[in-house]
Amino acid sequence: MNRRLRSADEGGSALVSVLVIMLVLSIAGMALAAIVTNTTMTLVDSRSTTQSRASADAGLADAVGGLRRGTLACGGVERDVPVDSAVATSPTYSYRVVCGAGLATVTATGEAANGMTTTQAVYRYTETPSSDGDMVFFGTSEVKFSYEVRTSAPGRLLKIVVPQATFTCQALIPGNITVGGNIAANGGCTIKGDVNATGTVDMCCGSDTIEGDLSTSGTGSGTVRGTVLGDLHANGTLEFGWEGKRVGGAVTTSGNVKLGNVRIDGSLTMPTARTYTPQSGTVTGGVVRLASVPGPTAPTLPAWFEYKYKTTDFPGYNTLTLVNSGSGPGTCNYFNSSPGTGWTTSIGAYTVPTVIDARACSVLSSNMGAIPVIPVKTNIVFLAKKYDLTALTMKAATGLASKPKVWFITEDINATDAKPTCGSGYGPIGINGTVMATSITAMAYSPCAISVSGGASGISDKWNGAFYGGGWNYGGGIEFTADPIGVPGMSSSSSSGSATGTLGSLVSQRDIAPQEIP
Repeated sequence: MNRRLRSADEGGSALVSVLVIMLVLSIAGMALAAIVTNTTMTLVDSRSTTQSRASADAGLADAVGGLRRGTLACGGVERDVPVDSAVATSPTYSYRVVCGAGLATVTATGEAANGMTTTQAVYRYTETPSSDGDMVFFGTSEVKFSYEVRTSAPGRLLKIVVPQATFTCQALIPGNITVGGNIAANGGCTIKGDVNATGTVDMCCGSDTIEGDLSTSGTGSGTVRGTVLGDLHANGTLEFGWEGKRVGGAVTTSGNVKLGNVRIDGSLTMPTARTYTPQSGTVTGGVVRLASVPGPTAPTLPAWFEYKYKTTDFPGYNTLTLVNSGSGPGTCNYFNSSPGTGWTTSIGAYTVPTVIDARACSVLSSNMGAIPVIPVKTNIVFLAKKYDLTALTMKAATGLASKPKVWFITEDINATDAKPTCGSGYGPIGINGTVMATSITAMAYSPCAISVSGGASGISDKWNGAFYGGGWNYGGGIEFTADPIGVPGMSSSSSSGSATGTLGSLVSQRDIAPQEIP
């Protein structure tokens, strides 16, 4: 009996021992699994962090390279750029450039799986002056953009300013427009930004669209038969059409209103003393009648910028002054007459910034049959009474560290009257089969008109840079790409939303708290 009891006790002890061992092994196994899992997660997180850091560095390098080449402007932004576009799950980077006080701050964020890293670098930066807009046209003659005028401003909206005349749109315009007169849309018009005019609006057709806000401070009657996606604020009578279009925001006016069959998604605010005719229109946000409704604030219009050349405006530049006799180097005919060696050979050979002073010539012309294509190696300033740039192509030479700048300048002979003065013997900057490639930045400044003919020698006009003229003559197609530039003394580049310039030395670089690029 005692043996059986001992045997049972020993068996029970063995079972307990086995259970204890199994428990210990289970705990050890679970601990090992947790260690392996945590290690794996740590390795994955570490890999994600490493990849996101590398992506942020790639974004920083991309932005800095663009600033050095002049292909990226202050205010520039890129989002979610894949490091390897061939891989669907590639890490991405985003960056933004902010300039001010002589510095350019580049913030770049890299993302990979669960990892995010943000790095920030500050460089010294000298901004290039720019004008009050990308395309600025003075004078009282109508400025019209038909479908043949194709405009763009990469990464932002174009800025068009017409201080003294009506602007008529018949094209896609990815920009904001400020007008010292009436705004007209004559069919096929799409304006991607805001419109601010001192006059009235005439949208003739259902195919016309303003995607931003529309503000007209003139007291006359306005007609809206197209679409306004933003708010509409007028200072006079508004008559909407019967095309079944809409206003995406609110409508405010100090005048009478006829709705046609428009749909206003916001409210309609107007004076109680004015006549409201709803017709077949609808106002989703309700009609508000007030004793007094002020009109919109008129836009601030720039004064004409007077420019008269001084040698101190372009320090460090060599100067070539042309004479109006003979035909050899240093003469007007060296450029203007066939074979146009001044264009075809001389300019492409310059490696030091140079001013070509052709003010002694009656005209500076490339219209001599050679169809010059010039690889520009450095900054060039042209001075002349007028220009015929027929069949002229200028582009950057290969292997340059920064984007060259080219100025075509006609001085204002009366630099004190605050208006464009196109003097006797002076004339327009003529663009006809002219190409200012995107690898350079070109400025056309003239108190006379900027005149586009288009298509000489079968070449489509292209211009990368800015226009600032005493008028706009249009007779042919042109592709205009905004790239801020101005003549010395013009307003700061903030007026056009972005700026180009020269990137200097690195001031500081550090990692900051991870953040999305807005």
